[in-house]
Amino acid sequence: MEPTEHRSAVGQLADDLRWLEDHCRRQPELATHAGTLRLASALTRNVIGPFLEGQPARPLHIAVVGGAGAGKSTVVNFLAGTVVAEANPQAGYTRHPTAFLPNGPAFQWPTYIGFMGPLNRLSGEKPANADEDVYQVKRIPAGKSGDADPLSEFVIWDCPDMTTWASLVYVNRLLEVAALADVVVYVASDERYNDEVPTQFLHMLVKAGKAVVVVLTKVRESDATALTEHFRREILGRLPKLPDGTSPAVPVIAFPQMPQSERTDPSGAGAKHRVLLLNQILMQVESEAATRVRTVTNAAKFLATAGDGLLDVARRDLAEFEAWKTAVLAGKADFEERYRQEFLSGEQFHRFNRYRDQLMDDLELPGAGRMLGGFIWLLRSPYRWTRDYVAGLIVRPEVFNLSEQTVLTASLTGWLDKLQAESLRRSSTHAVWKQIAIRFDTELGPQARERFNQELRNFELKETDELEQAGKKLVDAVEKRPALLYSLRSGKLALDLVAIGGIVYATWPPGWYLLLVPVAVSATHQATELAVRGAVEGARARVRNQRETLVSGVLTAPLAEWLAEWPATGGSSIEKLQQVLRRVPETIRQMEQRVKAKATEWAAVKPDSAPTATTTP
Repeated sequence: MEPTEHRSAVGQLADDLRWLEDHCRRQPELATHAGTLRLASALTRNVIGPFLEGQPARPLHIAVVGGAGAGKSTVVNFLAGTVVAEANPQAGYTRHPTAFLPNGPAFQWPTYIGFMGPLNRLSGEKPANADEDVYQVKRIPAGKSGDADPLSEFVIWDCPDMTTWASLVYVNRLLEVAALADVVVYVASDERYNDEVPTQFLHMLVKAGKAVVVVLTKVRESDATALTEHFRREILGRLPKLPDGTSPAVPVIAFPQMPQSERTDPSGAGAKHRVLLLNQILMQVESEAATRVRTVTNAAKFLATAGDGLLDVARRDLAEFEAWKTAVLAGKADFEERYRQEFLSGEQFHRFNRYRDQLMDDLELPGAGRMLGGFIWLLRSPYRWTRDYVAGLIVRPEVFNLSEQTVLTASLTGWLDKLQAESLRRSSTHAVWKQIAIRFDTELGPQARERFNQELRNFELKETDELEQAGKKLVDAVEKRPALLYSLRSGKLALDLVAIGGIVYATWPPGWYLLLVPVAVSATHQATELAVRGAVEGARARVRNQRETLVSGVLTAPLAEWLAEWPATGGSSIEKLQQVLRRVPETIRQMEQRVKAKATEWAAVKPDSAPTATTTP
């Protein structure tokens, strides 16, 4: 993957994750997922992107995080070895991140496009309580932390409080820095170390593979051991397990209640506390290159295992989308059933009567044989008159059948009315239904009718052609097979002659029994007519079945497919969600492969030849 390619992929992935985050924030029950997605986006921009771009491992980053009033600024000062952060008794005083650079060797500040996301770097200084989407960079004063300082290669970040996932402003700023960090110092006070949101945040950082050191502040020395053990058992004991089933190794140290002299002189009077903290930090750092590779590799693993989380984000939306599809399919079934009951069940396809008469005419003898056929036809006249008279008495008049177009239009109206009623009923439950309900009268309904009318014209052409072909096939089956046709004609004539001859022979010399001749030829004709009628009725039944298939294939199925996908078209959130869910897993897979390849390259480089930089921020 070329630099421009992975840069584009990183940017696209970060944008997709940010869109998913915004999508979650519109649904309060998914607020915690929004935090996970923001972290994933920040990991992509702040860690993976710069690594693939080839930016050096130096500097490493330490982020100090925790809940309101935990004492984060105090811990920042102990890391820096001097008072650099504005400690304030007011909870939530720190509103934006501040990076403290050591007064040591120069290094290159990250310049990757998209670094720190929406946060802009301040050119001047502002107090820590400036509530803006910014971060500032400050230098630790000379003479306080020199080259020999253990953290001379680290940037120390003082972060805003973690108070609630719904606090979009603070959370975004905090997660940008937490994603960047190679080591996270999690600060909790003895009064509020079990707060729900900071604990959730700690779990998320561990899932992201961050090296974490816990500092319990404001602890009475007599309670330090008991409180540390309780924290390990109640908080760390519930951390996500590692792949091998073990719990993550998270060191815990206690900062006791200390006098003002120790808090304001971390490298002097408070040195014993600082040394304990630094030892735990440095134990998490093997080397610059190894630490950065670990950070990036864990970030890629976090993204790769985020698939389930992405499905959680999308599950309700997709479930409602599937419910809409189910309603559409139910409407399609109702449409087809209504068409079957109100039209097909009563439709006689009278055109087949013409084909029936044509078949009966084909069975009559041609040419000179017509005279014989006419004579036999006269013999059948009494039976024919009697049959037609009796049929007129016992057969009920034909029931008026609604026109096909009337039934189809009414079925469509019923389908759309049910969908609109369902969308209105469920509009308060989810945005998918609300969007459908709002746009039904102005967009969905008119567009559905327009598409239906277009397909209806195509359907009418096909059904006319289909009916004509069915009748023609029925007639051609006899007319285009001369041997069969002559056999049927001969057979019919033979039956008539045998019947007449048999009666004459049996009643000779002629008497009143000759009156049985019209009955006999009528019976043979009726048998032939029943056979032809059966063939025609079979063709009618096939046409009915074909018409059902035609209605489904030409009218209802295309319309149902269009209706089912309509909420996911026109730039809707469902359409975007589907695009993102298709794109994100593949991009993450490519990113993970690229990170593995790059990490292998770094592992092959000797520590003394690892990338270095000379640019001072």
